[in-house]
This record gives sequence, C-alpha cells and structure tokens, in this order.
Amino acid sequence: MADREIPGSGYDNETKNKILDVATELFALKGFGSVSMRDIAKEVGIKMSSIYYYYEGKEALLEDVLARFEKGYRHYFDWLTAMNKKADSLETLMDNMFNKEFIEMRDPMGCLGMSLAIKEQHNNKSARRCVFKLFYEFSVKRMQADFDRLIKKGIIPPSDTKTIARLFMFCVIASNDIRLHEYAGTESPMDTAEIYKGLKNMITNSLASPN
Repeated sequence: MADREIPGSGYDNETKNKILDVATELFALKGFGSVSMRDIAKEVGIKMSSIYYYYEGKEALLEDVLARFEKGYRHYFDWLTAMNKKADSLETLMDNMFNKEFIEMRDPMGCLGMSLAIKEQHNNKSARRCVFKLFYEFSVKRMQADFDRLIKKGIIPPSDTKTIARLFMFCVIASNDIRLHEYAGTESPMDTAEIYKGLKNMITNSLASPN
C-alpha cells in the first residue's frame, strides 16, 4: 500500500485529544447511554470540573467525536479514490476497498468511530446525520464512481454499480464491527476474510464476461 499522511486530530490540546480518544472508545464499546462524563473523566485521569471546562455535556462531546471521525474518514476516502483511479482490475479495486488499513483508518479510533456512529444512529440525531451523510451518500457515490471507471475502461461490463457500491459499503461496516472484538479483548464470532471472500465471489459471478 502507498504511504499516506495520517491526519491530525484537529486539536493541539493534549488533554482534549485524550478526552476524545477515551470517549470514542467507551461510547463505541459500552454504548453512549451507558457512559457518563464521570466515567470519561476517570479514564482520562482528570477531575470532573476539568472535563466540563472543555465540554458542557455528553452530547457536545459526542458531536466533537463524530466530527473528528468524519474528518479522518473523508481523508482516507480521498486516499482510496486515488488508489482506485489506478486500478486495472475488478479484484484490485475490491482489494483496495476492503483494505484493513483503510477500514481502521490506520488506528483504532477510526474503527471505533465508525462503530459508534452506526450503533447510535437510531438513538441520536448527530450520529444519524453522520451515518446518512458519510455512509449512505458520500461513500456509495465515491465507490460507485470507482466501479463506473472500470466500465469505461472496458474491464467490467455495464452493471448496476450503485447496488454493488451499497453491498460493498455494508460489508465494510460489518467487517469494521467484527474487528471491534480485537479492542474489546473478546473472540470474534466471524472471520472477516470469509466475509470478503464471499462478497468478491458474489460480485464477480454477478458480472457477465465483457466482450
């Protein structure tokens, strides 16, 4: 994989970054509703008064967590687009999209941020907005454009690329959630490699051979 810059968190303040890291992990693994500001302050190692210096409440903290995740996610999708523009086969394109580094954004915060947004979308307006904008609109459009480029190059035949892009996005989300077991220290119930293998076979078999 090509080297690429790791985006910063967006904050110069070390304590604020630590608060965001801890909140992301606790919200993703335990659920937003099950974590208190006191829990976060204790894990960070600061007083309650200190965490309220930065955030007036848990909702404001969640919005900042999601904003930071979105920034990193869009950055890495730019990298993915650049990689996919050079793809000369369907398999290369799929390998790029399902790359473990990309899914995890090269650090656990990306994986945790994605899982947090997906899990909380049904309970929280900010999470729901993040999921709809990033996964159901932005990601699908970007991935569809990548598949359309293969059609224009004559590598795959004309296809329903929007449906393929959606399938890929759902599998990326599922794979990301399974990898949370690594951070929680529990055994994963499924093998992400098998998920990807099945997805590749399904997409490959659904395409007729180009003329």
